[in-house]
Amino acid sequence: MKKIKYLLLSLFSLFLFPVMVNAASGKIAVSGPGQAVVGNTITVTVNLTSNTGIGSWEMDLDYNKSYLQLTSSTADGKGTAMVGYASSDAGTKSVKYTFKFKVLKTGSTTISVPSYDVYAADMSSMNITSTGKNLKIITQEELEASYSKNNDLNGLSVEGFELTPEFNKDTLDYSIIVPEDTKEINILANASDSKSSITGTGLHEVTSGINTFSIIVKAENGSEKTYNINVEVKDANPIYVEINGQNYTVVKIRENLPKKDLFNDCTININDMEIPAYQNESINVTLVGLKDETGNIALFRYENEKYTIYQEIGLNKITIMPTTPTKKINNYLEEERNINGLDTKVYSLSKNSRFVLIYGLNIETGEEGFYEYDTKNDTLVLYNDEYIKILEEKINLYTYIIIGFLGIFVVLLIVTLILIKKKSKNKKTKSEKKVKKDLKKE
Repeated sequence: MKKIKYLLLSLFSLFLFPVMVNAASGKIAVSGPGQAVVGNTITVTVNLTSNTGIGSWEMDLDYNKSYLQLTSSTADGKGTAMVGYASSDAGTKSVKYTFKFKVLKTGSTTISVPSYDVYAADMSSMNITSTGKNLKIITQEELEASYSKNNDLNGLSVEGFELTPEFNKDTLDYSIIVPEDTKEINILANASDSKSSITGTGLHEVTSGINTFSIIVKAENGSEKTYNINVEVKDANPIYVEINGQNYTVVKIRENLPKKDLFNDCTININDMEIPAYQNESINVTLVGLKDETGNIALFRYENEKYTIYQEIGLNKITIMPTTPTKKINNYLEEERNINGLDTKVYSLSKNSRFVLIYGLNIETGEEGFYEYDTKNDTLVLYNDEYIKILEEKINLYTYIIIGFLGIFVVLLIVTLILIKKKSKNKKTKSEKKVKKDLKKE
């Protein structure tokens, strides 16, 4: 009977006190950075979570004010007190607050929620566990000193080709030779340190001759190391050109030529080879591509087996090719000025003239002559000297008129002087005759 009595009593207790057996629980977690720098701002969040509905809560964030200064908060009153209740009868399962702090000094501190009261949706008290966040505060110098200095590669390759010499993290220069029809290569590289970054890898276009590519490894502390790969696109029959002591090779693949407006594609024969070129029939100019020893390609004029660097100035839809003037303009000074990055021969009335003249060929129309360049507005127009000619004609006319008047004045002056002299002579003669007559009377 006693056993039955105790069993009945136990069952009664389970039905009478179910909340004590299955009390609702939750947790408070403070999250944020584990390390901060003096002078910076950090963000800390407080998360209250539960698998059952939360009805109401009161929490207070605790921190050391000598290390941290609160600058903003989503808590009630914008302070550290977090008070609230769920608007739904079922409660809520998650509550979040955000705090921002300015970091004041170095050391170690903790941000926590040591005091709280949390109730379930049925207003029963909840069992809560609370974990804080430890924070280490250092200076900017200490942070930078902790950065990795490793800027090495642990692997470098060009897909489908072998590097010479074999890769070594301390060897910075490599080379490969690829066939003439190679259009692009794929550079692959791996860093020794996952915190470092790499630039210069991936697909790269190549042209005939030497192509140099740099792979730069930047360590976490900012230090850099550069690995170079020289890719030689082997030309079975290169055409070498020397201009002003500089060595070039003629570009044989059209895709490698720089794009050129106002010119048409064509081919020309050089050394019994068909060479891609550009041609402008308006000005009768043919352009070919020459590649220098560093891999840079530029366009050159080709005429009678001679090459000259091609330059042009394009402003307000007018593009001219500067040439040597076939005539001169009186009273203009010849000088050089930088226009559109080119040292160009210009003609000006003075060293500080805003407007200067450039002699050249209009690539679009083929019109040759002087063009007026406005150095302030960066515009170019065809120079019109009709007004100057009219002025010169008027000046010449006025000059002739003035000379004519001066001539008449001189003639009149001479005639006047002659008449005066003649009159004076006649008067003297009469005077002498009178004197002689008076002497005879005596």
